[in-house]
Amino acid sequence: MNRGLSKSHAREPMRLLWVSVSGLLALMLVAVMVALLEQTAHAKGCTAWIAPYPVGDNTNEGTADEPWATLEHAARNVPDEGCTVWVEPGTYYGETHFVRRFEQNVTFKAAEPYEVILENRGTVLNFDGALNVTIEGFVIRHSGPGAGFQVIKIDRSADHWSEHIVFRNNILHDSYNDDLLKIYNGVRFVTVEHNIFFNQASREEHIDINSVTDITIQDNIFFNDFAGSGRTNAQDTKSFITIKDSNGDDDDQVGSERITVQRNVFLNWQGGRETFIQVGNDGKPYFEAREVLIANNLLIGNGPDPVYAPIGVRGVKDLLFANNTIVGDLPGSSFGMWVSVKDKNPINEDVAFVNNIWSDPTGTMGADEASANKFSTGDKDAVEGLILDNNLYWNGERKVPAGDLVSPREDDERRIEADPLLNTDQTDLILPHWDGHAFLSGSKSIRHEFIRLVETYGRTTANSPGIAQADPQWTPAEDILGRPRGGKPDMGAYEYYPLLSGGARPTQILLHWPDFGKPAVASYAISYTDGADEVVITDIDPDTVAYTLTNLAPYVQYSIVVTAYDEDERLLGQSTPLVLVTGDDYFCCRLP
Repeated sequence: MNRGLSKSHAREPMRLLWVSVSGLLALMLVAVMVALLEQTAHAKGCTAWIAPYPVGDNTNEGTADEPWATLEHAARNVPDEGCTVWVEPGTYYGETHFVRRFEQNVTFKAAEPYEVILENRGTVLNFDGALNVTIEGFVIRHSGPGAGFQVIKIDRSADHWSEHIVFRNNILHDSYNDDLLKIYNGVRFVTVEHNIFFNQASREEHIDINSVTDITIQDNIFFNDFAGSGRTNAQDTKSFITIKDSNGDDDDQVGSERITVQRNVFLNWQGGRETFIQVGNDGKPYFEAREVLIANNLLIGNGPDPVYAPIGVRGVKDLLFANNTIVGDLPGSSFGMWVSVKDKNPINEDVAFVNNIWSDPTGTMGADEASANKFSTGDKDAVEGLILDNNLYWNGERKVPAGDLVSPREDDERRIEADPLLNTDQTDLILPHWDGHAFLSGSKSIRHEFIRLVETYGRTTANSPGIAQADPQWTPAEDILGRPRGGKPDMGAYEYYPLLSGGARPTQILLHWPDFGKPAVASYAISYTDGADEVVITDIDPDTVAYTLTNLAPYVQYSIVVTAYDEDERLLGQSTPLVLVTGDDYFCCRLP
């Protein structure tokens, strides 16, 4: 087995530098480095600029010195050359209508993330048949009570579907009349990633995915906090995400297809007795959704309002709900799922729930003031090909309850009933609100908030009974943080990564790692990089817990990862990344 390269540098003695970096802080460091690299791109390539009036004016040239005043003007006039349109901080009022079909992707990007506000009394961003547009770094919202329509609408024109649209790293909040984001009428190839969503209108959703194809919703945070926006919680909102088809073949597309909802965090439910994620909803005589993947999500049940279930399924074919973590009290009609048909829906087909963690430490799984404990709701005759297999269940000190649809103790032969050892203290949970300068936790980016929530409420430990117990056949290749899973993956959204610690001399780095918690480790490999070259050392004995890297360059920052392999050279797991700088000044710290 030879995965490596080699290097040699002069050796120098020095005092020892010891550092221990947690997975949370290491991942945050990587995010910071990426953000800094992106800032250097301001002046590169094709660029245009927008600034609030009167500095910005649509009679200007659209340069940094003579910026335009509106996104609408920029959308119609920016060259089709793969440009980035930088938007200076300020509040921009009105609707931007995207209709151009760019041959090269154009990115509209806040010059300072979350310091550019786009708002309107109606729709803020309206896509009709647009192609190749990315929206990044904005706060997007209705202007206040009385506003109408969706905050963002992605639709088709008479001649074209909107397609290849990306929403990244935005804060979308407070619709007063409809959904926050509606994607419908045959739209295709839309990616919604690294955003925060909160506070839709009454009886509406955060995202309505309706009669479309190839939609990916990933790495986002969904929550509600109406009081935080000066609004009343009427307890009547619908799901965070709904996937369906309301209009048959009117748009030449029947049913939503190839929809992926992965690596998201859902929390602080405030709404009606609905589901976090609803697939199929309108009782149509066709499958409203097909080929749906819901995986690697963290659903935090910290809200007081009862739900119907975490997920609902109606008139759906080929749905996989895998490696999700549901944790908390989560009062409701059931703690697992709700599968049924409505009106003219066909019977659901091929619906699988595999490798998930369902954990209610209070012992009230699927109960509220109106109902007793229940794992699932629905009708067994409403689905063919239902699989409940290889999941972990924990209901505090009480047994896992049965359900109308499926019962873990009867239907899940490979079940594990044990405490997954998650952090269940959600009393001091800090919601990811942006105050104009930072999030309430003190972090500066959505990605930091995402990592904070995952590491605090979704992280498992080396002793978790779900470690290395997932069925690889159903397991996604990555976990909720985008890290690779090995040949012996873990249950739930989070893949356990041992904490790599170490210390540095001028030309050496001393490493130490704990037990990986994986069976059948046959060898370790150590990979390290200085940002330019990567070195991989392979075939390290499986009993090794410490290693010294030698012949390193002095005063250089290295990023290091330890990987475990089985006897067939399949990846079993990786450590957290460790970042160290070789140097000759003594420094000591242990980061939490």
